[in-house]
Amino acid sequence: MLRSQQNRIGKPLYLIYPGEHFASNENCFIGTIVGTCLAVSLFDSARRVGGLINFVVPGTIGTGGILEDEIARIGILNMEYLMADMVKLGCNRHFMKAKIFGAGHVDSIKKEQNLVDSNILFVREYFEVEKIPIEKEDLGGNFRRKIYFSPRDGVVYRQILKNNSEFSEFIQLEKEYVESEFRNRSRVGKIILFD
Repeated sequence: MLRSQQNRIGKPLYLIYPGEHFASNENCFIGTIVGTCLAVSLFDSARRVGGLINFVVPGTIGTGGILEDEIARIGILNMEYLMADMVKLGCNRHFMKAKIFGAGHVDSIKKEQNLVDSNILFVREYFEVEKIPIEKEDLGGNFRRKIYFSPRDGVVYRQILKNNSEFSEFIQLEKEYVESEFRNRSRVGKIILFD
């Protein structure tokens, strides 16, 4: 994660990279860029706390659903890390709302179609199981998205990226992150969801 005080926004900007998350009650922005990966913002309006995560579920989710699937455990674990950081800031899971972005067909990653479809399936089913409403979603497509999230008010600004050469560092980091997640996807143990 990178923190920038000097930017066009005029507020602190926390830039998260693929595989990272950040939660805050600060008057700031949290930003990221997603292609194949998912970006999920969570917001608790009662506490005025929010968080953003950039992650991928590395594989194809089976027909048994995310609670029965080995690959989905990685996505569940990633989301639990973000939620845990928000709970530390005083949030209540029952007041959270989500906005989800990404899972685009942007790279020549092997089995990309299955990867994108599985990530979309995962994120929708995850929030259904958690009973967290999805306020906005912008998934799929053939482009990358730049996301700026304000954790104090839950507002998300999304920009479609057409000139990817300007963001080549993010593109390379995402490719490396996705490949690493595929190589290490058997590292997660059993996941238990609590009410």
